[in-house]
Amino acid sequence: MKIVIINGSPRKKGATAKILKRIQEILESKEGVTITYYNLEEYTLLECCGCLSCYSRGTCHLKDDLESINQKVAESDALLIGSPVYVSNVPGTLKKYIDRGHFVLEQSLYGKYAFAVSTYEIGGSSDVISILNKLFRISGGIILGSLQIKLPFNSDPLALPGMEQKIEKAANRIYTSIKKKKDMSLIDWLFNRIAIQNVIKPYVMKKPKQYKAVIERWTKLKII
Repeated sequence: MKIVIINGSPRKKGATAKILKRIQEILESKEGVTITYYNLEEYTLLECCGCLSCYSRGTCHLKDDLESINQKVAESDALLIGSPVYVSNVPGTLKKYIDRGHFVLEQSLYGKYAFAVSTYEIGGSSDVISILNKLFRISGGIILGSLQIKLPFNSDPLALPGMEQKIEKAANRIYTSIKKKKDMSLIDWLFNRIAIQNVIKPYVMKKPKQYKAVIERWTKLKII
């Protein structure tokens, strides 16, 4: 069982990171689990320039650390993304990765499990979870749930009462769901199906040369 955990916070040792690291520890205590953990802030990630060349090439032409992360996600069974709330949204650190992660058109999470973690002090956590779950859903991911943690700024989430039990419950749910090969919910399947078949596919198939790599990816996944 290969799992990728991504800390989308610019704070490498902040609350989001501490929660993700604790989830990692719990999962790694299970038999057969391998975790690859990324603090996005430690990697060079350039902003998407909107050239669309990845749709024909299959990879981004910008030279940074992006494709090495994408390759690990491609080889994984599950992706966990953690994010603090920045103006009711994900921080720019994470948004840069999402913009270039080959998620939607290439269906990079097709058949993979996905889980979102959000930390916040005042509000906006449901917005972040909604953003990440929509990303997972459109990208073909099987959503295993989410974890929203409210806590004072700069505090240690692991010191909060009941937090250890809450994190352990989430980690166990992730592990059990993957091990039992949980199916995608009917609602998520319909959402993804409509997005691909009714919206994206008709557009892509009109421009087979421009979307060469996308079509090859869909063929491999038996989407078409």
